[in-house]
Order: sequence, then structure tokens, then C-alpha cells
Amino acid sequence: MTSKTQARPYAQAIFDHSEGWREDLQQIVGVLKEGSVARLIDSPKLAYKEKAEIFVGLFDGEVQKKTLNFLKILGEAKRLSLLPDILNEYQKLEADKNNLKEVLISSAFELNQTQEEAIEGLLKKRYGENLSSRINIDKSLIGGLTVKCGDEVIDLSTKGRLLKLKKQIS
Repeated sequence: MTSKTQARPYAQAIFDHSEGWREDLQQIVGVLKEGSVARLIDSPKLAYKEKAEIFVGLFDGEVQKKTLNFLKILGEAKRLSLLPDILNEYQKLEADKNNLKEVLISSAFELNQTQEEAIEGLLKKRYGENLSSRINIDKSLIGGLTVKCGDEVIDLSTKGRLLKLKKQIS
């Protein structure tokens, strides 16, 4: 069973329970990615129950009470490592509810404000006005950009063009 499959019921449960989880989950996942916290969670020196208590304690007074309770439940079930996937699944549920299209734009170089606005304008024509975009810098693209919306990928990168050319030649 994949972690996404395991995360989905948790995300659905909190989504069905109430609103207002996104900010807390984003904060927690951000902390979880920090090196010292990741080492704590992976540490073989502490029992999982102790790790979970320390981890939950980091957020006492920082997040909503319902979020602390949710963290305790995940800790007791030894599922704290699912938090990034739970956040992703929760965001998908939110996007579906709001008919929001999430778009990931990967560019080989930093985009200026004018370029971002032009790209987002074109994407709104294609996907609709209710659009949320994130921009990621990916030097491996060499040049250009890729756009990912759901399962659709638009590859306008130099790397993508070179790979197509290589397939045509061979």
C-alpha cells in the first residue's frame, strides 16, 4: 500500500470534519522537512511514542487544538511520516470542492513579474479563471518551461525538445 493510499482516508476525514486545516498542515510539513526534526522522527534511539510526543509538543500553542489532536492520533498510529501526503491529498480535496485548478510551472530560469502574468493569463484561458499556480525552478530543463495541471503536462522545455529530436533520429 502506497503512502498516498494510506494518507487519503486521513485527508478525507479532516476535510469532512471541518475547514481551516491547510495553514496548520503546511506549517507542520514545513517543520517536518527541517533536518533536525527529520532526524528526530528517524532516530532509532527513541521509541515512536516518545518521538510523537516530542513532535506534537513542537506545535503546542502554534496550531489549532483540532490539529494537535489530529497529530496525536497520527502519532499513536505511527503515521506521522504521512503528513506530506495528507497535506497533498487535503489540498486536492479543497481544489475539487472549489473547482480550483492547481498548476505547477517549472522553469529553467527565474521568471519576472511580466512573464509570470503572461503565462498565467494564457493558462487561465486554457483552464479557467479559478487557477492556483506555483512556480518551480528546474535547471535540468536547460531552457523553457513545463506546465503540469492534473495529469496533463505541457512540455515547452529545451530538454523536452532535445528528447523528442533524439527519438526521431533513433
